[in-house]
Amino acid sequence: MLLEINNLCVDYDKVPAVRNLNLEVKEGQVVCIVGPNGAGKSTTAMTIAGAKRATSGSIVFDGVDLGRIPPETVAAHGISLVPEGRHIFGRMSVRENLLVGAPLIRDQGQHGPRLQRMYDLFPILGERRDQVAGQLSGGEQQQLAIARALMTAPRLLIVDEPSLGLAPQFVDLVFSTFARLRDEGVTLLIIEQSSRRALALADQLYLMRSGGIVMEGTVDELTANAEFEATYFGEVTSG
Repeated sequence: MLLEINNLCVDYDKVPAVRNLNLEVKEGQVVCIVGPNGAGKSTTAMTIAGAKRATSGSIVFDGVDLGRIPPETVAAHGISLVPEGRHIFGRMSVRENLLVGAPLIRDQGQHGPRLQRMYDLFPILGERRDQVAGQLSGGEQQQLAIARALMTAPRLLIVDEPSLGLAPQFVDLVFSTFARLRDEGVTLLIIEQSSRRALALADQLYLMRSGGIVMEGTVDELTANAEFEATYFGEVTSG
């Protein structure tokens, strides 16, 4: 098991945001956490990535208990997060944004090949490598955020709300890139509020509400479940 979460609890100022969450991700899988806004999905993603500390429970990644290591070293263990809202550096160039992840690349000779790989995955970034990132469209900024996270060649890529606010053509591009990454062996944990594209890509689904997992299973199992359809698609507009 690449990622194993047991009884995870996360609080904000003593207010529970995630409660007794259990989740597993096998190497090479695409796993999706879906659910309405405020369910605790983003908190879960940030906690796995080390940006938020757990109140209790455990997160074990490839045998390493992430709760026992400094948060700033989580990325070095092979986890990258694309946060909700992208958070690119708007005054820096596209190339400079990509190089933010370069300190984690031990072999300095890999900087050039890694950059070229990102330009191959996202051709628009290659075309605009010297452009200020804040001038990119929302869809282009999302591509940049994903590419920046990929610069460290993570074993687990966590992407929070990748389709949020994007035009349909950019959503299609982002998810086709995820499919390519899966085929190349990258393990993906995708957090989504409402996207049938995420369901089409996933091997395993977790439906989250009010800080906990309320349903889990394969895509076929859950999408054949009338209760899942009513709980998820009946209350959240699909995208």
